[in-house]
Amino acid sequence: MGIQIPDDSLLTNLLSGLIGSLVGAFIGARSTLKAAKISLDGLYKQEKEKRLFESRQQNLAVVHALIKELKENLSIAQELPNKSFKHVVMSREAWSIYKGNTSFLPQKLQADLPYTYTLIAEYNSILDYDKFSQVHGEGRNNDKIAGAADKFKGNVGSIINKLEDVLRELSRKD
Repeated sequence: MGIQIPDDSLLTNLLSGLIGSLVGAFIGARSTLKAAKISLDGLYKQEKEKRLFESRQQNLAVVHALIKELKENLSIAQELPNKSFKHVVMSREAWSIYKGNTSFLPQKLQADLPYTYTLIAEYNSILDYDKFSQVHGEGRNNDKIAGAADKFKGNVGSIINKLEDVLRELSRKD
């Protein structure tokens, strides 16, 4: 005949097994959730650092391009009195590319940059007028060209200095 197990011990064994399984499942689920959270936090932090790095690199590219372009244009304006042929166009390419990406710059600089590039446009438009409406070499608009160049020279130095300050600040964050 079989072994007789008292009913109390069978019920106790079943209940303790069930409770043990539930507690084990709860602990396992909680540990899994905690591990997933730690993993996701690490991935989030890594992605955030990557985006900050890319943003800083983009900002550096913007500032470098604007400084280079403005210095080249300043060189054109400074050499203008020594040239008999005054039809050297100033560049606005970097501004055309990056003018929508200047929100990281100080407010004052954001306001001053468009004016500086307006001075370049004014200079270039006088050159265009002189090239297409006059016979080359007449020099009828040389005074206007020189005046526009002088106006640009008077403005651009402070803008270049401000951009170089921003560049130093961005470089320090590395």
